[in-house]
Amino acid sequence: MFNNFSFFNRAFLKNALSLILSPKLFFNGGHIPPKNHKIPSHFFGLSLTIEDLIEDPIGVTEMCRQHKIQDVTLLIPSNRISEFSPTFLDDLIGQNIKFNLKLVLIDEEDIYLQWRELLDLTLLGYQKHIASIEIEMTSFSHKALQAFLNIWAMTFNIARLKKIKVAGPSIPSFSPFFNDMVFKLLRDKYQLPDIHTINLTNEMDKEPELIYPNFLVPKLGKFFKFNLIKKLALIQRIAESFNIKIIYGAIELKRHEITSYTLRAICLLIASGHLTKLYLPYRNAEGVLFLVDRMEGMTYIGSLFNDMPFEIHHFKNDKEQMHATWTRDDKTLNPEDFYHIEDIYSAKIYDSHGDMIDRAEFKISDTPIYLVWRSMDPIVFIDQPKALNLGTSDVMSLS
Repeated sequence: MFNNFSFFNRAFLKNALSLILSPKLFFNGGHIPPKNHKIPSHFFGLSLTIEDLIEDPIGVTEMCRQHKIQDVTLLIPSNRISEFSPTFLDDLIGQNIKFNLKLVLIDEEDIYLQWRELLDLTLLGYQKHIASIEIEMTSFSHKALQAFLNIWAMTFNIARLKKIKVAGPSIPSFSPFFNDMVFKLLRDKYQLPDIHTINLTNEMDKEPELIYPNFLVPKLGKFFKFNLIKKLALIQRIAESFNIKIIYGAIELKRHEITSYTLRAICLLIASGHLTKLYLPYRNAEGVLFLVDRMEGMTYIGSLFNDMPFEIHHFKNDKEQMHATWTRDDKTLNPEDFYHIEDIYSAKIYDSHGDMIDRAEFKISDTPIYLVWRSMDPIVFIDQPKALNLGTSDVMSLS
């Protein structure tokens, strides 16, 4: 099966067509986050690069301590295996951290023996701290696929022997069609992962609420109304058809900034109900620590005003409730158009960094803001929203 696999060969397209024609692809309202589900405790983890571990181990340790982060992925590019040392874990072990070792297959170079040696050394002294081992597949040539399967088989056997969970394949293209194909290959070898992981990095450069026009072929995404939420729903459905019930997402930004699209996507990933855990990049985490501290364990109540050019997502726990809100299409919006003025003045209003905003001056723009009330406060929207005063704003980049 798929012996000559590369992008869009006959076997792959046949498999993709069978998925398109299957019931898996059809949802009722799948592009909207499902209502009334609880966000898991310890939902957030950190993705750490080799640079993070070498240059700022104290900062990493302090962030984990202050924000009660207990899950860390250690990113190990295949072309930099020699730079990784198991002793990097020493500073974090005292924080009750669970580690995921993640090998990222950058190219087709044979690193089988190097990876085996690194696993042996790491597990020799740190096995009780390693919760999972992950392999990320980044290329789909025939040679790269064979290298991935060889590395996966060796890692799978070691993990089973050591009673450690296996995670992957974390395909960066985030294509359900490639995920389905790889799962079938691994099922045939009795090597399916315990955890399915998704690299969400490529999803951060587009408006996450909108329908993707391209989804394997042009216009297919629009026909099936696929956006970020619905793609996650399909990934979950595919994984569960292979009896894989745990799904982790990861964002590994390639630049040192977070855009409004990134923040909006993170809100939707939290609200989606399709992820068990979400790993954030350490060097960009400051921009979302407000959410890290607040969201775990909350209940997602639902999305409001779905047909309007703005988003309001309602979260709640026993102490407080929160609206995460933003506009689409680079617009600005007066909150008085749909919030009663007394509700605006009773709210604590935060920007994306968690800094307080003056109630009398704030506008809703394409960058998320958060309105927080006591859990018991009834928030009643204006029955007939006023004619919305939509202006144009720029996409903000938040350092």
